[in-house]
Amino acid sequence: IKVNNLCKLVDKLEDRKVELSMEKATRISTIGLGLALGLAWALGILLVGIVALVAPDFAVDPFRDMFNIFYPGWGKSIGETLLMTVWSFTHGFVGGFLIGIFYNFFATKFN
Repeated sequence: IKVNNLCKLVDKLEDRKVELSMEKATRISTIGLGLALGLAWALGILLVGIVALVAPDFAVDPFRDMFNIFYPGWGKSIGETLLMTVWSFTHGFVGGFLIGIFYNFFATKFN
């Protein structure tokens, strides 16, 4: 009987260990996600900004008007485009950081 109780106790401990490891596995690095999304967004803004600098005005004016809502001066000169690239990195970082925080919060609540 004592061996049987010991086996049940070991099984309970192993189940608890699995639960704890799954709880740790569902967490995401908020800083890592912020950096990844910030870098991706900044590279996208930079590449499209370079295209906007070299392409004819009639082709990029709609995009320039749209991006200038959030990034004033974007696509007008290389200096302003680089400055708006840095600003877009901060937007992407904050967005990724907040997504990571919300994900971690809801992952622990609904697992």
